[in-house]
Amino acid sequence: MKVLKLLLLFAMGASLSLAGCDDDYLYPVEYPVYDPDGGSDNGGGDEIPVPEKVNNKVVAHRGGSAEAGTAKYPDNSIASLSYAISLGCYASECDIYWTADNNVVVAHAANGCYVNNLKPWEHTLDELRAAGKLSNGELLPTLEEFIDVALHAGTTRLWLDVKRIEVGGATSNTAESVKACSRACEIIRVKKAQHFCEFIVSGNADIWAGCYSAAQLAGIKVGWMSYSAPSAYKSYLDPWANLDYSNFFAGGAEVSNPKYPLQSYLDAGVALSVYNADTDPEMTYVLKYYPKLKAVCTNYPAKLLGRIGSEGL
Repeated sequence: MKVLKLLLLFAMGASLSLAGCDDDYLYPVEYPVYDPDGGSDNGGGDEIPVPEKVNNKVVAHRGGSAEAGTAKYPDNSIASLSYAISLGCYASECDIYWTADNNVVVAHAANGCYVNNLKPWEHTLDELRAAGKLSNGELLPTLEEFIDVALHAGTTRLWLDVKRIEVGGATSNTAESVKACSRACEIIRVKKAQHFCEFIVSGNADIWAGCYSAAQLAGIKVGWMSYSAPSAYKSYLDPWANLDYSNFFAGGAEVSNPKYPLQSYLDAGVALSVYNADTDPEMTYVLKYYPKLKAVCTNYPAKLLGRIGSEGL
C-alpha cells in the first residue's frame, strides 16, 4: 500500500511538472486531500496519525528541487514535495510565510523577502497567487495543501522553516515571522498533523522565543538554528539544534578547534540535525555521525540515500 501511494504521488508530481501555464490553471489533477474524520489511510476520529516508519534520516531541502530539476520541480512546490515523498525521505523541508489575510504560504522569498515581487505579510493569498505562478504552472501553495499531501502519503514529514525576514541586511518584522509559526500551529492542529510537522526556526532570539512557545503549546517539535553552546539548548524542553554543517566541516576539511564541536551537542543530550550536506566530502563527514544524528538535510536526497544504502547505515 505504501509503495502504491508513493508511486501515485510521484506520478502526480510528474503531471504537475508537465502542465501548461494557462490562466485557468490550478492543478492538472486533484491532489489527495486528507480527511481527519475518516475515510483516509491514516485513520479517523480523534486519532492523531503517526507517520509510517522509514529507514533513513534524510531531509530533502525544498523537496529536493535542485536534484529533481527546478523547472519541473520548483522549490517549495507540490511537485517537489511529491519527489521527496517518492524517495521515501524522512522529511521534506519547506519555507513558510504569514499573509495579511491570516494564511500561511509555502515559498522561498527572494530579493528582500519578496514572493512574486510582493511582501507576503502585506498581501492576501489571492493577491500573491495573482502576481505569478511557479515555473511548472502551479499556484503558490498553502500549508494546508502541503499537509494534505503529506498526510495522504503517510510517510514523509514536513520540516517547516520559519523564515527570518530581512530588509536592508537587517532582521525586521519579527512579529510576522512568529505569526507564521503561530498560525501554522493552528492549521496543523485542525489537520491533526502534529506528528507530521516539525519546525526549524531562525537563530534570531525574538523569533525563536515566540515560535518555541507556540510550538510547545501545540505539541509540535521545534528546532533552533542557532550555533550556540549546548548548554543554551538544555534550558529548553526536548532540545534540538539544527545547524549548518559548515560550522564543523568547511573547505573540504574538518574545522579545527570549532567553538562548539559537533560531538559536544551529542554528549550534552541535544538532538542534532545538520544542513545542507551536498558534496561527496560533506556527505562523507556527516555520515560519520549519521547514526547519532536526528537528521541530515540535503539538496540531493537521492544521492545521500544512495550513499547511506551503499555504506550500510
